[in-house]
Amino acid sequence: MSGRFAPYGWSLLLHALLVVLLSISLHAPAPRPQPAGQPQAEVEPIQAKAVDESVVQAEVERLRTEARRQQQQEDARRKQLQDEAQRAKETRQREEQRAAELKRRAAEEQKQRAVAEQERKAKEAAEQKRLTELKKAQAEAEQKRVAEEKRAAELAAQRKQEEDARKKALAEQELKAKMAEEDRRLSAEAQKQAQERARQNATLTQRYIADIRNKVERNWLRPSNVRPGMTCTVLVQQLPTGDVVSVRITRGSGDAVFDRSVENAVYKTKSLPPAPVPEVWEREIEFIFEAR
Repeated sequence: MSGRFAPYGWSLLLHALLVVLLSISLHAPAPRPQPAGQPQAEVEPIQAKAVDESVVQAEVERLRTEARRQQQQEDARRKQLQDEAQRAKETRQREEQRAAELKRRAAEEQKQRAVAEQERKAKEAAEQKRLTELKKAQAEAEQKRVAEEKRAAELAAQRKQEEDARKKALAEQELKAKMAEEDRRLSAEAQKQAQERARQNATLTQRYIADIRNKVERNWLRPSNVRPGMTCTVLVQQLPTGDVVSVRITRGSGDAVFDRSVENAVYKTKSLPPAPVPEVWEREIEFIFEAR
């Protein structure tokens, strides 16, 4: 029962109690009849007891006191319940505030974790990008180094090739110069030797021709009309053995007898003297025959 309707409830309860008491006093039980032949029991006279108003008033007062006490208990209990409800409300509010604070903190922590995770991912992405760029830079640097080493090797090979070519050209030039000098020396020496051989051969040829002329002169029969100092040029063809093949006067003396006598002397010689050296031997020998 709510607090607002409690006094009316207790008043109705007191009036109902008074009605019940009056009913009990007015309706007392009737005496039971005795059976026949039995002595009739002494019947106490039924006395109607009047309800003392003071008693009723006392009872009402007592009931009121009890009602007030109960009302006070009820108020105290209601206050206790209200206090408990208030404390429960405050506790709930504190719990709700605590839960809200915890939720706020959790949301803040989650937000911080999300921010931290985002920052971590950003750092990882940045680090990955840095590592990728570093690897790319290292790869490019390595490629550049390899290309520079290759280019340096190619330049070194080219310089070495050029140096080798220069040294080779220089060596060839020096060799050509030496060979040219040697050729000049050999040519000069050969020319000198050739000149010496020519001079010697000329001397030997003169001697050879003189030997031929002397041998022909030994076989010459001098005509009577020949004068000393008469000359004619004779061309003789011979074999390698020195045998005379043919004789021809290439420049006559003007005296046919003299010319023919010289020609007959060569044929009479038959075999010319051997050449002192093979170099001076010729198939055709031309010499001047002079009468002495």
